[in-house]
Amino acid sequence: MSNGRFHKNRKSRNTKKQRVEKKEVLISLEDTKSSRFYFEKLVQDKNLSGEVIFAKHIGTDPGSVVKAIVSHLTEKKNIYEKKWVVIDKDDYTKDQINGAIQRAKDLDICVAISNEAYELWILLHFTSITAHTSRADLNKKLDRIFRDEFKIDYSKASQDVYQLTVGLQETAIINAKKLVESYIRDNGRITPFSDNPLTTVYQLVEYLNTLNDDKPERVDDCFPN
Repeated sequence: MSNGRFHKNRKSRNTKKQRVEKKEVLISLEDTKSSRFYFEKLVQDKNLSGEVIFAKHIGTDPGSVVKAIVSHLTEKKNIYEKKWVVIDKDDYTKDQINGAIQRAKDLDICVAISNEAYELWILLHFTSITAHTSRADLNKKLDRIFRDEFKIDYSKASQDVYQLTVGLQETAIINAKKLVESYIRDNGRITPFSDNPLTTVYQLVEYLNTLNDDKPERVDDCFPN
């Protein structure tokens, strides 16, 4: 009986140790609807609840999205395997975009950035795109596609976008990578403020998709690091 208690207690201590050492992922999002709903559903789909933590939203501008990571780290003492921010170029200035990217790099934070907006990531599920595209054009294209495919308008407030598009996710990843590769081929690097269309959201998606995979199979791309 004493041996049974010994083994039981030892197992309990080991389990507790594993929980303490387990690293989590911290994500800060620029909005409270479209990208948040998408990544919350992805986390559920991949059984990552408890492993992926969303920082409290404090603002939509790029600097505030990075600041939300800093604020969270100040309050919480958890060990995070990786930290990510999801930001859009939108109408922010070059100093705002480049300043946020540099601040993220200094803090070892990965940046999933879209130029012009996050909706480009969703559009790439359905079609490749290379021409400069405004936010208005992105939404128009998505409205047309969603009406044709799903008989609904595209809405940033929809919580169903992930489920509707997940079957085409690999297409979106391929299309997003082609854009990045084209800028690197032509210019030697990507410059998110001026490169339109561009999105590195695929890096975060691939990372989360392989979060529980054994290395070296894990996908670990991270802009700008």
